[in-house]
Amino acid sequence: MIFKTNNKEIRLVFSTRKIVTVSNLLKGKNFEELYFDAMNKNDLEALSKIIYTFAEDEAGIRSFKNFDEVYDFIDDYKEENKKTYEDVYMELAGAINDEGFFTKKMTKKELQSKISDPLSSIKMDEVIKSSAEKAITKVVEKEAFQGYLG
Repeated sequence: MIFKTNNKEIRLVFSTRKIVTVSNLLKGKNFEELYFDAMNKNDLEALSKIIYTFAEDEAGIRSFKNFDEVYDFIDDYKEENKKTYEDVYMELAGAINDEGFFTKKMTKKELQSKISDPLSSIKMDEVIKSSAEKAITKVVEKEAFQGYLG
């Protein structure tokens, strides 16, 4: 995939090593979950880390020296191509999917469904854990209150 502005052209090259690097930068294990979570939150820091990690020139050398350069590039790309952050995320998702770097290669319909469903990125075990903690807290508060009255 190529992103191009008047001042710079970058190639996004996907590899397993880079997927693991991005997962570590975003502090997680599952790249697909991390990606769609960042996309649904419109996380600009995550977007810059993703682009920074995958971007290289024709010789295979990193395209950016630091994240500030990535932010400037994203601003230029958005302005020159009349894009939003969501558009950039969607373009990336399409390319990553086409290269087969999500858990499974999705059809365009499956990918669009994953993109448009913010709940798809929420880890159900975290929701269950949070709900259980709240329920336990209420039970403990109720018992403590009854013990205080009794």
